[in-house]
Amino acid sequence: MSGGRVIRAPASIANLGPGFDILAMAVDLWLEVEAEPSESPQWSWEGEGAHILSTRPNPISVLPFKGRVRNGIPLGVGLGSSAAARLVASILRDPEGNAFDAAAASEGHPDNVAASYSGGLVAVVRDKIHKLPSPDLEIALLVASEPFATERAREVLPVRISRADAVANAGSVGLLVHVLHTRQWELLGTAMEDLLHQPYRLELYPWVLTAMRAATAAGALGSAVAGAGPSLFAFCQPGTGQAVAAAMAASAPRQGRPLVTRVTDVGMSSVPLSLGQG
Repeated sequence: MSGGRVIRAPASIANLGPGFDILAMAVDLWLEVEAEPSESPQWSWEGEGAHILSTRPNPISVLPFKGRVRNGIPLGVGLGSSAAARLVASILRDPEGNAFDAAAASEGHPDNVAASYSGGLVAVVRDKIHKLPSPDLEIALLVASEPFATERAREVLPVRISRADAVANAGSVGLLVHVLHTRQWELLGTAMEDLLHQPYRLELYPWVLTAMRAATAAGALGSAVAGAGPSLFAFCQPGTGQAVAAAMAASAPRQGRPLVTRVTDVGMSSVPLSLGQG
């Protein structure tokens, strides 16, 4: 059992269009936890979804610690809230252990965990994290009003895809990595085209396609479902994110709220509680 810790972990957006279960990026929304060992769980909750986190079991709430959780990550809408929580829980259980491996095993897929753990934009290949250049762009979000289980979003995916779709997606991933290195942002729209998961998941959230078109019309460089959805994100030139986020929200009344953030190159951090308070 660990001593007291102060732990921070960022939100994350996975897939980035064609990079299904491979690509992800950390964004500047945070889960912050101050905790010390206790005989039984004694937590206080603030921020996004506090009423849910305080009443339903989650990776942190079941641990025998007392402390405070400040959550800035919307729950269950494709922004990596569970990955951040699993990282925090892994550190609390074993601050000297491999938090990435433990959290990825618990999560079931490594992309969100990898981005939250390391910060920046990452590719996870054969369970190894590879850092890619972070885009100096704004991230416009349409944060979905209602959560949607990742498991249900995976159920709609086909077991097999055609060779043509596989080739097309491989080309998109290659172009997206190229764009991240060359900063040819005008190619982002093409680079984020996907045939592996989005066409099937859009049936679950039919309003997303309209919101993506609204994002493009408002000046977005490229947009995609955030992770398994139902939130939507768009890459935008600095200064244009607010207009894009507002356009997405206006195109899908009552489906979500606009938010603008950026990629953060800072990943998860953990320090002893006395240092974190100082």
